[in-house]
This record gives sequence, C-alpha cells and structure tokens, in this order.
Amino acid sequence: MHYNPGMIEKRGTGVFPGVVIGKAAVFRHTVLDSVEHLLADDTEHELAVFEGVHAQALAEIRAIKPRSKEEREMLGVYESMLSDPDFLSLIRENIKERRYTASWAVEAATEKYTAALAALGDAYFAERIADIKDAETRLLSAIAGISTGIVITEPAVIVADYLTPSELMQMDRSKILGLLLDTGGQTSHVAILAHSDEIPAILGLGDVSETAEDGDTVALDAREGVAYVRPDEKTIRSFRARKGIAARTEKELRKEAAFPAVTVDGRRIHLMCNIEGLEGVDGAIAAGAEGVGLFRTEFLMMQGFHGAEEADPHVYEEAARIMGQYGPVTFRTYDLGGDKMAEGMDTEEENPILGWRAVRFCMANRDIFRSQLISILRASALSPSVRLMFPMISGSEELLEVLDFLNDVKEECRQKGIAFDENMKIGTMIETPSAAITADVLSSYVDFMSIGTNDLIQYTIAVDRGNERIAHLYRPLHPAVLRLLKYVVDAGKEKGVTVSICGEMAGYAEYTPLLVGLGFDELSMSAHSILEVRKRIRTLDSKSCADFADNVLSLRDATSIEHALKEYNGKA
Repeated sequence: MHYNPGMIEKRGTGVFPGVVIGKAAVFRHTVLDSVEHLLADDTEHELAVFEGVHAQALAEIRAIKPRSKEEREMLGVYESMLSDPDFLSLIRENIKERRYTASWAVEAATEKYTAALAALGDAYFAERIADIKDAETRLLSAIAGISTGIVITEPAVIVADYLTPSELMQMDRSKILGLLLDTGGQTSHVAILAHSDEIPAILGLGDVSETAEDGDTVALDAREGVAYVRPDEKTIRSFRARKGIAARTEKELRKEAAFPAVTVDGRRIHLMCNIEGLEGVDGAIAAGAEGVGLFRTEFLMMQGFHGAEEADPHVYEEAARIMGQYGPVTFRTYDLGGDKMAEGMDTEEENPILGWRAVRFCMANRDIFRSQLISILRASALSPSVRLMFPMISGSEELLEVLDFLNDVKEECRQKGIAFDENMKIGTMIETPSAAITADVLSSYVDFMSIGTNDLIQYTIAVDRGNERIAHLYRPLHPAVLRLLKYVVDAGKEKGVTVSICGEMAGYAEYTPLLVGLGFDELSMSAHSILEVRKRIRTLDSKSCADFADNVLSLRDATSIEHALKEYNGKA
C-alpha cells in the first residue's frame, strides 16, 4: 500500500471541457537507457533484428483505424517517417557498413536526420523532428522488448507523464473518462485529438503522474483546468454538483438545437457544420446545423477514392439529399498536399505547407480535378443547396484560371447530357494574406467567400500552431488577423457576397461576440461547438458587439485584445 499524503490540487491547461470523477490509471514511460555504442559481432543478426522491429512498428501504425481528419493526418506523418527511404537506408548503412548494433544504428540515424532538419530552421520541420523522435522511441522500445502500447480494461482517467498521438489512438477511447498529463499544451497533437474525441483533458500539470497512483480517485474540471488527486469528501461533493450542472446545461443546449441563432435585437446568424464524410451528417442534424459550410472532400480521396467519376458521386449526392433540406451544402475541392497526402502524391518538397497543394495540385492533375468537378456538378442537379468552393486561392489570376477550367467542365457536361444546376453558387476560401488583402477583387468573381482562419492566422503571423516551441505565438486575436477579417467581411458586403468563417475560431463561444461585431452572419464549425455558440448568440446584442469590435480594432496588441474580450464576456 503506497503512502497517501492526502488531497493534492493541480492546475494546467484545459483542452476539452468536462467534469469527471473517476479512478486513475497511471502510466509512466520507461526511460530507455542511452544506447551502448558497441560494434556488432553479427551484422546479419542485427539487420534482421532491425527489419523485424521496423515491420512490427509499421504494422502497428497501419492497423490503427483513424476516426477523424486529425488522426488521418497524424498517422500519415508517422507512416511516412517509418517508411522514409533516406532514414531507413541510413540505419541499414550504419549496421552493414559501420557494424553498429541495431539500437545504435537507429539512434545514430535519428540524431543525424533530426540535426539536418533542425539546421533548416523551419517551423514545419521542427514539428517533424518530434515525429521522428517518436518513431525512434517505438523502434528502440521494440528492440529492447518494451511494449509501447497502453491497455485499459475498465473506464478510467488516464494519468501519464506524456502520451504520443499514436499511443492515444491505439487505446480503447470508449474507456477513457479523461486525461491528465504532465506535459503538453493547447496546440499539441494530443490536445487536438482529445478535442476531436471530446475527451475532457488537462495538460501541462507538471508532475501529476508522480503524484497519483493506480486506483486513486481523481476529479477534474477541464474547463477550469483544475484537477484533484485523492479529493476529500467536500471536494467530491462539489464536483458532483458541477457534473450535475454540466449535465443540465447540456440538456438545455440540446433543447435549443431547434431554435434559430438570433441575437436579442433580432439579427440572424446562420450556423453550419464542418464535416468530412457522410458519418458527420447525423451529428450535424442533431446539433441543429443549418447546412454544411465545409465538406472536406480530400478525405474521400485519402480513404481510397482516386478521382474516378464513378467513385465519388454517391457521396456527394447523398450529402446533398440529406443535408440540402437544412441549408447549403458546400463542397470544398480537394485540399491535398501539405499535411494531407493521398496515395501517389509526390511528397519531396522543402516546404509542403507553402508548396504543391490544394488548387495547385488539382490544376496540375486536371483529370482528377475534372472527375471531382463532374461529381459535384451531378450532385447539384439533385439540390439547389449544393455549393462549390476552391481552397488555397492566392489571388485573382489563380481564381480566374480555376473558374475557366470549371466552365470547360460545365461545357463538357452539357455536351454529354449530364444534368447540373446552371446557377450553382461558386465560392473561394480566404486562407492566405494575399487573398484577404485582395478580397475586394476576388468578390467580383464569386458568390460567397469563406475564411479558413487556421491557415490565415499561421500565414499572417508566420507561426506553425503545431510547433510547441512557438505555439505561444499563435494568437488568433493578433491585430493583423482581426484587421484582415474585418477587411474581408466589409469587402464582401460591398459586393453583396456572403462571407463566412469555417476555421476553428468560429467554434469557440468566447470569440462569438467579436465575430458578430465584425459583421459575420454565417459561421461553420464542428457539430459539438454549434450548441454552445448558438446559446451565446442568443444572449448578445449585435449593436453592442459592433461597438466592442470597433474598440478592439483600435487596440495595438493581442494581449490587450484578449483582456478586453475576457472582460466583455464576463459582463455581457
């Protein structure tokens, strides 16, 4: 029986809100001893050891069934690292030519590879270093005979020093009540997965894995970022009361799913859902979504569709048939490239995030693009709600080139007798600063514009939000970002073009007063965010929000804006 020092309070960064009381399942990673640098007596044996553990690690990654776009992206990165020919050839060369043991060969190759990436000084490659180190840990653990899998047999709160994304993805998440981790932050990969899976989580707790023991009672409020190990009876009663309040709040939110999102002074805000496949439709309907603001079609291709006309139409048509009765169904054309790769794509780029992706990829592969456009055009014949949207447009010349190609495809459909909606609305994403700054020009050629704030923020302030070393610089409320948002929405209104937001900013209720005040009448988000955002809208006065937004636009830095928004949310 371990020593019980009594109740201990820990505070960290909450990721997905929720109140949980449960038993702790504690995991502390085995610290691998530094590889002993010995020459191999039998290089053939060492090579066989490496090949065996490499095949095992690759098979484990490939066996994981992704449940979201984030998981597909992360698994793709893991697999690409474990399959990287340069990385693998360096390990094999270390064994065969330098007579390193399998462990030493992996460690030396990782060291050389990560040093080369670090020398590039780029945020994207800094994140890849963490992925390579995770791959190294998998290989070295397998060589040492240490399991990297975490198994839970009954519902529990996972308490750990850290979790890698692949470890979390391999667990039975139906049994995870919550997460408490020593490390990590709001933008870490594990945080992104916890949010996607709606797992209440608190990260960056310091030494919670050393404080708790298996079977200890733990209580956590992820909204507040506070956790208690071995809470006393008074604290347990308090948390039970919190759980009751949270459950009643959720029930009330569900009741309001049928209500329109209207401010107290009568301004209507349309709330739509972001989905990536038909599996997201039920959740969108249950949340009261007024259509699909972003259908991420690239995940159809990543799941095995390869652009053949006959492969995709049923997905587009079914989405149009089901969701079209609730509002627009916006199909974004393939946004492949960067961190979203499909089979057969060339990944050899120095900076994929700024490289051959989205419409650039599509216009270079016109047969694939033509097939997708025909599929979407066919779906438009079933419902006037179907809309088409192009991603990663950088300016008017690129947009006009894509629109010319669409017109060619439409003419081909007319000649072949393929029915489609001649008045189907066409839009563009605003994800680059160049597109935002020329929104007054782009709005002359489209029916609507949708701002992808995730990319727009990182491109505007040159911060990769997935890089934990600089994640603190990723500030959605940076004055430059807000000025671009205001410029785009005003440019759209001047031309009579609807402007929406489909990036993550739209799904956070704390940002809602500011977005309403900036002039947005359409927001698109994940299904679980719609309920809370709707409730927030129904408490707001749009004129007050507009005055607040005007004041915010005059502030000079993100910190001042963040404080102003907290104050407004506290009293509004």
